[in-house]
Amino acid sequence: MPETKDSQSVPAVETKDKRAAPTAETKDKRAPFTQATPYPHTRIAPFCSDSLLRGVRNEMLNRLHYTQKETDIFKYHQSGDLANLDGLPAAEQAQLPCLRQLRDSLYSREFRDFVSRVTGCGPLSGSRTDMSTNRYMQGDHLLLHDDVIGDRRVSYIIYLPDPDAADACGWADEAGGGLELYAREPNSWAPAECPEKTIRPRWNQLVMFTVLPGQSHHAVQEVCGEGRERLSIQGWFHFPQPGEPGYSADQMQQLWTDGAESTLSQIAALHQRNHGTQETEFMPFPACIEDTDIVSPEDCTELRRLMNPEYLSESVMSQVASRFADDSHIELAQFLKPQVASALQPLLTAADEREKVGNGHMAAHGTRGAGWVINGPPVVRRFACLQSAEDELGVQLMDIREMFVSPAFARWLAAVSALALRGRRGTVRRFRAGLDYTLASPDAGSSCTTLDAVLCLAQGNTWADGVVGGYHCYVDSGDADDASNDGSVYRAAGDDGILLTTPASWNSLSLVMREPNVVRFVKYVSASAPGSRWDVSFEYCVDE
Repeated sequence: MPETKDSQSVPAVETKDKRAAPTAETKDKRAPFTQATPYPHTRIAPFCSDSLLRGVRNEMLNRLHYTQKETDIFKYHQSGDLANLDGLPAAEQAQLPCLRQLRDSLYSREFRDFVSRVTGCGPLSGSRTDMSTNRYMQGDHLLLHDDVIGDRRVSYIIYLPDPDAADACGWADEAGGGLELYAREPNSWAPAECPEKTIRPRWNQLVMFTVLPGQSHHAVQEVCGEGRERLSIQGWFHFPQPGEPGYSADQMQQLWTDGAESTLSQIAALHQRNHGTQETEFMPFPACIEDTDIVSPEDCTELRRLMNPEYLSESVMSQVASRFADDSHIELAQFLKPQVASALQPLLTAADEREKVGNGHMAAHGTRGAGWVINGPPVVRRFACLQSAEDELGVQLMDIREMFVSPAFARWLAAVSALALRGRRGTVRRFRAGLDYTLASPDAGSSCTTLDAVLCLAQGNTWADGVVGGYHCYVDSGDADDASNDGSVYRAAGDDGILLTTPASWNSLSLVMREPNVVRFVKYVSASAPGSRWDVSFEYCVDE
């Protein structure tokens, strides 16, 4: 994805008066901002005094403490809110003069007025400062979202990569770390499958855009390469607070009406995102499996063609049933018979190698393979889904899928889970390294109790610790009304909401009984993963 070319040069921070005052007419900046695509934004480089920014970078690296943060939607290292600088002891404040100067400059009346004129967003708060420093190291990322939280009005990012590095004026594509901007699908509020623009990290660069629900969708690519680091300051200008000039009791309505879009349209957009892209409804099983958990000799003969025969013996089935009854979940290693699994391995490896997926390579947007389509929208999920068998790999994966929908397999599941199953839905999925994930969004749950059966086919031995992602996580969603605008419910829950995590692995079947208030997600698969996370994922509705 090429870098955008709409950069503007506005030396914005003057060290002599510690204020960010524009030195060029804002009328020259307004038109490029409004005409930028996929939504209004601007890129200013150089942004401020080089010496001041070098001082800021030095303080960020040597005098701030960073905490690693990770949820379904992001992974990075972040400092505390720089709005709290005034509350630090005097001795600590004295160690951060450049950061304090930059913060005060950004939120000065002069610079806020400049931002207001360029973006046309109206008055901005001078008392509500909101900024922090972020360190994106190898593997760190931020998935697609629109920044709509609280009364945020304008989002900005200041880039501070190594100014003396050879790529200080713009990272290469393979380094990652770019800011991806997404358009909307035609006649839809859903973001497009692929970004329209990517802005690469560059020294002394500021990017800003107006925060708009369902429009300002963006993401930060994973940072690739050992030792590489994307250093930046992320912040927001907010609507005026009560008592400030320009405050209006109904000002938040601007978030829903800007762009000539009505509140009703936004509500429809939310409904479309949560319900319009749901997987198919549960397909009922034929009457022949109702009220029975008896696996017949004929069933065993059918299942033995693909399944490891050990899992069809009465003694092993009894052990599985006992363990599942105690824990409501179980992992069954070496689930496919060895001959079937061995035949799959070279086909999976060849697909990833042909498309340069994994082992440090970010999969290119649009990579999917014959017979695969992309499942979205990327505001809540992105992965490839097998629709038709167009090659030998597709034929073998579809064969396994047919086993998952068969009455014989349903009877085996009923026997080992002691659950009455009345319907199923599912698909074959491919989570491409450097691209794919699902979020713990409200629509990641189900209206009924389900038995989840996921056969994971992730090759390599680097998945177990979760560093490269790809793990399957179950979370107590609590009150779905607490979900953020981008749909994620997990990031507000913290570790206390995690119920179960299963790492990606080779030829392992995970069985989990899931209550309606539990949502699940597959963590973003890192470019450093050994390849794609492939799986056959089905839900079986439990008759309660």
